Amino acid sequence: HDHTYGITSDPLTQFTVIFSALIHDVDHGGVPNAQLVAEKDDLAVQYREKSVAEQNSVALTWKLLMEDRFSDLRSVIYTTVKDLQRFRQMLVHTVLATDIMDKELSLQRKERWRTTFGSEEGSTV
Repeated sequence: HDHTYGITSDPLTQFTVIFSALIHDVDHGGVPNAQLVAEKDDLAVQYREKSVAEQNSVALTWKLLMEDRFSDLRSVIYTTVKDLQRFRQMLVHTVLATDIMDKELSLQRKERWRTTFGSEEGSTV
């Protein structure tokens, strides 16, 4: 499974990707980030005009997940502080990656793609 870089053998990564897909639009009002920033919306100010809707989705989900009633769920997602930190980091990065309009994130994705695969994203080799 070299082409998957180990993802297929890591249950935490697999779960995080699926969980991220489920939560990436939590509380999304349908207003683009650029519009929230232009209107100086409270969320845009709170998240420093960066991936506003995505950061909000992660924050609301994380707050909910940390409630006592979800302790059993948390205990099967991660069992160590290291796994908790890894889960949180992967969750944040995976949800933020859904902000396709952020130019800085786009450049970072393209650079990681080049580093990993040695060619431009979407190009045929």
